[in-house]
Amino acid sequence: MAKLPVMSAAELIRDAYANDLGDRVHTAIDIRGVQAFYLKDGTLVIPGTNELSDWFDFNLQFGGRPMDGHGFEVVPGDSGALWHGGFLEHAQIVYTFAKGLRPKFIVGHSLGAASAQIVGASLSTPTIAFASPKTCKSRGRMAGEGWVVNICRIDDTVCHAPPAFLGFRNVGSLYWLTPDEANPGEDHKIGNYMELLKLKRVQERVPTAWPA
Repeated sequence: MAKLPVMSAAELIRDAYANDLGDRVHTAIDIRGVQAFYLKDGTLVIPGTNELSDWFDFNLQFGGRPMDGHGFEVVPGDSGALWHGGFLEHAQIVYTFAKGLRPKFIVGHSLGAASAQIVGASLSTPTIAFASPKTCKSRGRMAGEGWVVNICRIDDTVCHAPPAFLGFRNVGSLYWLTPDEANPGEDHKIGNYMELLKLKRVQERVPTAWPA
């Protein structure tokens, strides 16, 4: 089975934020702020928000509608699983785009990582999600979860939201990156993830390619 190097996946996210995917793009969408790029090699790239401040502005009020109660609306998906409402709404747009393309790999970051978890599990597609928020509020493991890997920094606030005490969890496996020292305000950026992924101590415990 083909594998996608984790560093190559991170580089695709970096290039997406820099508008530097260029002629690698086969087709793309930008619908209500939801961006996704399907590359000629069959990889689906889903950027999100590279700045921590942007994440909170956008993800707690997806589509400009404030969430109810504790700020994390929960809605059922087609499978019956319970999802963070904003993340599911984003993922449904990406899924509609992706399902006919049948990507070979899915890569996401931040809000894009939330979508990547949901879409990757739904399509049973190898998926690498960086800076992943918790998306699911169902305890039961879904059939496609084994295809998804989440890579999070321990000091990235986004990776701890929504709070676990509210019952939310990541879809798929989860690996934590621990920096030598915290970098407040910068820890969410994909470039900071890439710096940690270069370290030997990280490569010894985190998959360097996916599926592992």
